[in-house]
Amino acid sequence: MLNRTSRSPMGRSGAETKLLLKNFDDDDSDDERASYEEAVEKTGYRKFHYLLLLVCGWANASDAIEIICISFLLPSAECDLNMDSVKKGWVTSSTFIGMMIGGYVWGALGDSLGRRLCLIYAMVVNALAGGGSSLAQDYWVFVLMRFLSGVGVGGSIPVVWTYFAEFQPAKYRGGALSFLASFWMVGNVTVAGLAWLIIPHHLGVEEGGFKFNSWRIFVVLSAVPSLLVAFSLTFLPESPKFLLTKGRHDEALQVLRRMYSMNTGREQSSYPIHQLEIEELSPTKVKDEKVSTLQLVKEAGKNTARLFHKKHFRVTVIMIVINFAIQFGYYGLWLWFPQLFSKLKEYEDQHPGSDMNVCTVISQGTNSTSSGSDLDCANHEPPASEVFLDSFIISCAAGPSNLWTILCMDKLGRRFFLSFSMVLSGACAFFIYLVKNSLSNLILSCVFGAVSTMGFNSLDCLSIELFPTSVRGTAMAITLVSARIGAILGGLVFGYLVDVNCAIPIVSVAVLLTVGGLMGFLLPNTTKKPLL
Repeated sequence: MLNRTSRSPMGRSGAETKLLLKNFDDDDSDDERASYEEAVEKTGYRKFHYLLLLVCGWANASDAIEIICISFLLPSAECDLNMDSVKKGWVTSSTFIGMMIGGYVWGALGDSLGRRLCLIYAMVVNALAGGGSSLAQDYWVFVLMRFLSGVGVGGSIPVVWTYFAEFQPAKYRGGALSFLASFWMVGNVTVAGLAWLIIPHHLGVEEGGFKFNSWRIFVVLSAVPSLLVAFSLTFLPESPKFLLTKGRHDEALQVLRRMYSMNTGREQSSYPIHQLEIEELSPTKVKDEKVSTLQLVKEAGKNTARLFHKKHFRVTVIMIVINFAIQFGYYGLWLWFPQLFSKLKEYEDQHPGSDMNVCTVISQGTNSTSSGSDLDCANHEPPASEVFLDSFIISCAAGPSNLWTILCMDKLGRRFFLSFSMVLSGACAFFIYLVKNSLSNLILSCVFGAVSTMGFNSLDCLSIELFPTSVRGTAMAITLVSARIGAILGGLVFGYLVDVNCAIPIVSVAVLLTVGGLMGFLLPNTTKKPLL
């Protein structure tokens, strides 16, 4: 620490530079000097962190809403947009393609320009494009708008986790991140509830060739949380951990003082920490001056390259594989659950007492009806309310799993929850092929959703804790690119094969989830350890 530069990289005064240096001759200052982890712990853990959790939690929930809303609108929009199963698969995949691109761009920018600013922009893009898709009267316009919405969602996911985690003391971080992850369930429940209340009813207007019916109203309402979160973020500070890596030490201390005051009710001046020690500075310092696009691209490239150097290579590759596997499995099944439920429900109504499994039902439906562009739209009605109720129940089923991870993530460890969840999810996915009625399908789907939740919660913790601050956003973006590829392929595989032989995509999900879960044992243990 002593041999670091004696001059601030931003041309700051010696008083500011003092934050970087240890004066070993001044014993009286030792009590005031602290590591970042110590400084965060001194702020307390009350009002500020609860407010941060509320805002970031709804950012996470709004991402879930924008993604999952697609699965609810597809059965109702198929005639308005002339969609068969393949076209529906591309609607889903367009969102994930946008997320893949947006995740890398926004994640890399978050390491350069700041977490909060990039998160606000990403949420606004998400809200405007998502809400705007409700006005699309043409299939390809709708696909384009869902792609742009995905760009926003893909950016907010890695940035919100990085932003939130950097305010957490080590002893609370596992539980706090699990609490943040539980808002994904809140988003699932919210979107399922909205779909249940709105889509089955004949709402909206139709004038000439312009339609604004119930599923379009549902899409608009699904975009509202993102806009509200973007507004709320304007009242929160930048991550002090990020500020430190950019050499903005006075600003970092000011944020910590603000946290201390909100948490304790005391004056900011009484915050006991006056000097901070840091271990690593980011190569690029950013304050208020303009930074060229070329500089940002270069830093993003350098941060990406660092992840594949020897120090981080093994962890990066393992995380890429696990992210691919879990997202292929989860989104491959989850986004098609309402479709599977709808077809099984229709068959049971027409053939009471039948014990055919869902794959056989779909196969028979494909053979007896035309699957191309010849949709039976003359008698088309929105799915029955029971279909949305089933999805609502599945969303709520994740509650106990979220509670378990909140209480035990720091006790049992991240690797335990990740491996346990993915292996068990693989088994659940396989048995979905064997169920023969809507009730057993619902029960097994609830178990799949609940068990998968534990895997996502633990993977979110690991993604934050395995990489240093200076590349954390980029690392999240890189691993999530792999995740989006998995989600895209999951949606496409189901779209192309669900009407041909639905056993193939379901077995693929089972195998990938099991392999990914076993790879979790190869990761380092990060439980209760300081952020790098």
